[in-house]
Amino acid sequence: MEILSLDEILKAICGRIISSNEAAQINGISTDSRSIRSGDLFFALKGERFDGHQFVMHAMNTGAAGAVISNEFKLEPEYKNFPVIRVKDTTTALGDLAKYYRKKLSAKIIGITGSNGKTTTKEMTYHLLSQFGFVAKSQKSFNNFIGVPVTIFEIENRHQYGVLEMGTNAPGEIRRLSEIGAPDIAVIVNISKAHLEGLKSIEGVARAKAEILENLRKNGVFVYNADNTWCAKIAESFKGEKLSFGFSSQAHIKCTDVKKKDKGYVLELNGHLNVPLPIPGYHNITNCLASFAICKALGHDIRCVKDAFSSFKLPLMRIEQQRIGKITVINDAYNANPESVRAAIQYLSEIDARGRKVFVCGDMLELGNESAQLHKEIGETVSCLNIDLLWTVGKYASEIAKAAKSSGVPESQVISFQDVSDITPAEINELRENDIVLIKGSRGMHMENIIEKFKEFFSKRVPAHNCN
Repeated sequence: MEILSLDEILKAICGRIISSNEAAQINGISTDSRSIRSGDLFFALKGERFDGHQFVMHAMNTGAAGAVISNEFKLEPEYKNFPVIRVKDTTTALGDLAKYYRKKLSAKIIGITGSNGKTTTKEMTYHLLSQFGFVAKSQKSFNNFIGVPVTIFEIENRHQYGVLEMGTNAPGEIRRLSEIGAPDIAVIVNISKAHLEGLKSIEGVARAKAEILENLRKNGVFVYNADNTWCAKIAESFKGEKLSFGFSSQAHIKCTDVKKKDKGYVLELNGHLNVPLPIPGYHNITNCLASFAICKALGHDIRCVKDAFSSFKLPLMRIEQQRIGKITVINDAYNANPESVRAAIQYLSEIDARGRKVFVCGDMLELGNESAQLHKEIGETVSCLNIDLLWTVGKYASEIAKAAKSSGVPESQVISFQDVSDITPAEINELRENDIVLIKGSRGMHMENIIEKFKEFFSKRVPAHNCN
């Protein structure tokens, strides 16, 4: 982060100084007192399960150059000469300061949103743009009112690009995130039924994603998925510069041919450019096309990076494969909605396997009134594809099991659990040599804990010795 003065910060966040050290300069922002660096300004954020105000003293004692607190926090005498700024709401102030800081940056900012593939597209975009200059990016899936500002503060004048991920589960959230980030390139990877509890309908999802365009900078570019009906509708009404990607003949960056190669693919772009993509998952082709479109929108010749994905690694918990005991486990458990679950089932069904294909699916959360129907549709999809065994976890996922059985899957091939903790060694012991187990579910289901159960079970199994 570039240095900010206390005076700049006060004006940016409409704060009131309580105690001060006029010589203080801020060269970093922290929202976690456990990782304070010398010169950081600590924002005491308050959430449902935490209150950063409890750690202001710890921040002060570990090198913080100041703290931002809310009006309701009582300041103790020991804070004298330690810069403390009062604001109405510390999370809002964090965003306001990031908005001010972003305006000082010369880096081109890319804002990425979508119902699926945001993080993978962000990582792919970072990977490609790194071939052209210095790039900063969101860590993990930092895509909310805290993560986006924190990422912006990591961008410095040496960076040519900053890649932000923007998520939402309620109207107005992406509007605020795009206001903070003011993207030069606004990207909608796709729009599908996700977070319906807050967004109510697919139309609500589309409106929420389209909010990213409200703060697109002058001469900015809208990059969108030409294959997605809702993205195309948004593009029709957008009057600025736009650039599309997909399999559609109308796409500016279009995939004209796909050939399977090893665990990945070789793509043909625009009828002439061959691009090796040595990662699994057909859906990742769309994420790849999005990243090329972003480079194109920034004025780069994508021929220069056509081989760049040879060294690319998918983010954690996205089709992450490992051998555990006698089985192969594919961890795709980072999150789930109907579209991403269908992609996971399709991927599993197409794998060449010596053993059975086992799909373990947890609840898809935040689907509101459509939850039962959308889970039922997943069960029907399972029945149509090459899946040998279905495990469901959770009260909503039990609808997947019911629908699968109603659609012809034998009852002996379906097991339902209320919770991850209900999976016992007895069930795990039924898995056979070379079975492939793909695990998928919403973040709140913590489906990755099943993998720990597998590891514990197989670590205790001792191979039988030949006593001849």
